Amino acid sequence: MRKLLRNLLELLRSKNRKRKKLPAKIAVVTNSSWYTYNFRLGLLRRLKDLGFEVHVIAPKDHFSSKLIAEGFTFTHLPLSIYSINPFKELNLIRSLSKIYRQNQFDFVFHYTAKPNIYGSIAAAFNKIPSIAITTGLGVIRDRKTRISKYVLFFLYRIAAVLSKQVWFLNNDDMEMFLKKRVVKKSKAFLLPSEGVNILDYRPEFENEFSGDRPVKFLYAGRIVWSKGVKEFYQAALHFKNAGINVEFSMLGFIVPEHPDAVSFNLVQQWHKEGVVKYLGETEDVRPYLNETDCLVLPSYFGEGVPRILLEAASMAVPIITTDFVGCREVVDDGVNGFLIQVRDEKDLINKIKMFQELSPVSRFKMGAEGRKKVLREFDEEIIIGHYLQALEHYIQFKGSHKKKSVHL
Repeated sequence: MRKLLRNLLELLRSKNRKRKKLPAKIAVVTNSSWYTYNFRLGLLRRLKDLGFEVHVIAPKDHFSSKLIAEGFTFTHLPLSIYSINPFKELNLIRSLSKIYRQNQFDFVFHYTAKPNIYGSIAAAFNKIPSIAITTGLGVIRDRKTRISKYVLFFLYRIAAVLSKQVWFLNNDDMEMFLKKRVVKKSKAFLLPSEGVNILDYRPEFENEFSGDRPVKFLYAGRIVWSKGVKEFYQAALHFKNAGINVEFSMLGFIVPEHPDAVSFNLVQQWHKEGVVKYLGETEDVRPYLNETDCLVLPSYFGEGVPRILLEAASMAVPIITTDFVGCREVVDDGVNGFLIQVRDEKDLINKIKMFQELSPVSRFKMGAEGRKKVLREFDEEIIIGHYLQALEHYIQFKGSHKKKSVHL
């Protein structure tokens, strides 16, 4: 009886909100406050500026307070990224359903596997429209076990049925889901990355074009093997042993809980050997990109589109990365960087040599082409426009999604 009365009260509150024409409530559900703040802040700010009541539902970390300070309503989500405990997974569905029932959102955007799958179920149960956004298939692409993929695709089929749409950040992931009949073509949509703020990430051109100093190569990202960390180290070791005037640095989080983690001790060993200089962690990659000649990301992780590639290209930094899912979207081979074969340290060494032998003017032109590509394809304003179009369609929101004019 108590449950019935509670549900009736929540229904009356929802109807009262709509009668009073209160701001539409939009929820963004993710597996990380850090990622939400660093990758989707521009979108959230725009939604808030347009009058939406924006809620962020994610596990609590040191960036949760920053989201609150921005004026978003934050709700902690008891989500463990790497857990496969069935009781925890069921509890996650219950937690999401309770949050949705209490808030009666007008629309929900889900990101990453667990929020996509369990969130779509909870949203459908509470009759809330939602979109599932796959931000990459990660190490699942590389798993040999058919059972893991079968279970994942089965669960994603459920999410696809219950969601209004399923969005993909690269064509490879979308084609895989279509081929496996995980999602209908009518529901699949290609979102060209999560975008980058072209004003926050703009070229500064302070790096000296001197032939005397070493050419600088930077790896930036989580320190996990599937990001190509081994290949980066082997390339650095090759050039050190050859006595060639180059410098290799590594920037990013060491994540010991990750199933593919590189240990603290090994990174420390590389640093002490003088092969790769470890720069630690940072909340702002821009000073490091401004100091490097080339960003190197030999990843085979299977991301949507790696954010660091967008940031580097937007700052006119040439890129060497893999001809692989998500990475190839950002680099036109030989134009704004070089593509290498997956897990091929010899190919990486050859491309680094090719870049090192380029004249300073050629390197500058290569970086400038990357900036042009970002302006054409990955400007954050383009991405935000797609979100606003979806909201216009599904909740009859009328707001401007025209791209703002930018003077560079």
